[in-house]
Amino acid sequence: MTWRQSAGVSNRSLSTSDASQRLHAGDLTYAYIVGLIEGDGFFTITKKGKYLTYELGIELSIRDAKLIYKLKSLLGVGVVSIRNRDNIEMISLRIINKNHLKSFILPIFDKYPMFSNKQSDYLRFRSALLSDVTYSIDLPEYTRSNKPLNNIKSIINAHYFPAWLVGFIEGEGCFSISKLKDDYLVASFDISQTNGEIIISAIREYLSFTTTIYSDKTNCFKLKVSSVRSIENLLKFLNKAPVKLLGYKKLQFLLWIKQLRTISRYSQKINIPSNY
Repeated sequence: MTWRQSAGVSNRSLSTSDASQRLHAGDLTYAYIVGLIEGDGFFTITKKGKYLTYELGIELSIRDAKLIYKLKSLLGVGVVSIRNRDNIEMISLRIINKNHLKSFILPIFDKYPMFSNKQSDYLRFRSALLSDVTYSIDLPEYTRSNKPLNNIKSIINAHYFPAWLVGFIEGEGCFSISKLKDDYLVASFDISQTNGEIIISAIREYLSFTTTIYSDKTNCFKLKVSSVRSIENLLKFLNKAPVKLLGYKKLQFLLWIKQLRTISRYSQKINIPSNY
């Protein structure tokens, strides 16, 4: 069963106006949204018969329902739906109204461009949307290029990168505590992305991590850290970042730092924040 809810007309006009003003004023929460979408979202042009459907979407576990509604509030547009996928309850936010995409979504992604090759998907999406390509037959064939659009330096020098990174961590990061032999506890943080070597390398350099980046047969690049220095660098970044985690990942992070205080390896050497 699927349940859908769309923003009411009266609320939409007010919220989108507010969203536009906040974006124009440089509210970096929208850079956070770009990072989250770059991690877990998608831009698609779908052929339905002879017509095309344009869509920006993101689907998360139902535990992130509050985050999905927060995104809807921040953007002012979109339809929320809930469904079961392989017996797992999922919640999504999708925007398919062309006027909403043009007026409220494109300005965000124009102001805060994505860093990975997902940007190529966006540029194709943007071009077709603004050109009013309506029929399937008129849509050019497309294959995403494997050539990086950015380098490590250009990514970390982007003024909005810290806010983007918080959003990307929201989507792709993981905080965990592992028990090794003799009940020895180790805290770790990992982050990954398929075809994301440049992105993960930029994060590694920005946070001064020294751990090696690994890739698997699916070309997923993963970085995992557990050293005292790396954990300290991560805590300092998240504590001082211009935006905060907003979804379930925030709860995961709060429980993680609570456990950190009980592990002497970290608590005796790191100034662990008391709140977030």
